[in-house]
Amino acid sequence: MRRDIARYAIAALRALTLGAAGVGAPLFEADSKRLGNPKMDMVVKEVERQERSSVREVTIESPGSSVAGSFFILCSLRQLAQLRGNYRDIVKLEETPGRGQMLVGFLGGLDEDPVRVAPEFRSTHSPDAVIDLDQFAEQGAFMK
Repeated sequence: MRRDIARYAIAALRALTLGAAGVGAPLFEADSKRLGNPKMDMVVKEVERQERSSVREVTIESPGSSVAGSFFILCSLRQLAQLRGNYRDIVKLEETPGRGQMLVGFLGGLDEDPVRVAPEFRSTHSPDAVIDLDQFAEQGAFMK
């Protein structure tokens, strides 16, 4: 009986761990080519993952229109936030930790201090650095 309970507990723990894209889960990647627009060729990749932050890179071979490219990047970021724990709010630092990279922190709310997510956000003072991703939900629906 105890063995069965232990097995069920371990199985439940594995299911919970695999359900959320935690530190050990495969890294996120979004490719614009799957949307069928031959003029846009962009890839958004998560290249590093911490408990509540990710580093992402964007490779642009052909941006398509500036509006479509911008929305693809934003909607990809929203997908990543949802996979990482259904986060709605993020904080970002461009060109961090390196050129062409962005450090993204996943916030519990717009009022959370970004430094609680990662110390790198100590230098974040711009109001544009914190984003409510739900404002892009409608535009991001085309990526599903």
